[in-house]
Amino acid sequence: MAEQPKKPAGGAYGQFLAEKRPELSKETKGQPITAVTKLAGERFKALSEEEKAVYQKKYEKAKAKYEEDMKSFLEAGGEKKARKSKEEKVKPKKDPEAPKRPAGGAYGCFLAKHRAAFAEQCKGKPVTAVTKLASEKWKALSEEEKKIFEAEYKAKKEAYDEAVKSYVPKISDEPSEPPAKKAKALLGA
Repeated sequence: MAEQPKKPAGGAYGQFLAEKRPELSKETKGQPITAVTKLAGERFKALSEEEKAVYQKKYEKAKAKYEEDMKSFLEAGGEKKARKSKEEKVKPKKDPEAPKRPAGGAYGCFLAKHRAAFAEQCKGKPVTAVTKLASEKWKALSEEEKKIFEAEYKAKKEAYDEAVKSYVPKISDEPSEPPAKKAKALLGA
């Protein structure tokens, strides 16, 4: 069976971008990918109405071809695939009784032990200041001092591995609500 035709996107700008992308890519070589679309946007805005009309006609022609192809695709027995929104994607519900994996390795144990002191030192600064300070202090530790935290992490990891072996998950038919729906429900939207 034939593939479902692809819908043309972006209107006149989409046609302009599709046509000009190779030359814009050459101009923005070595820059982030977003530089191409940013430059294309600037160039498209600078076009006259007559030049934009050319791309609008190309879009309308592509759209008409898409509609014709879609009609023949459906008549040939094809089924239109529905787009899935983020809200329709369902994640399995997390079991609150499941063992918690220790995070961060030896550094995570170090940070957990000293976080309160670091937060006090960084009072009034952004949250990221705490992790920056912790990182500096961690790098300044000797190998002997780090071994204490490595042993602590190793013990936590072994305890987690044992807990996972004996853990029996709850069976639930109820999938959790997607975060967006959950937030809307909480906000009463």
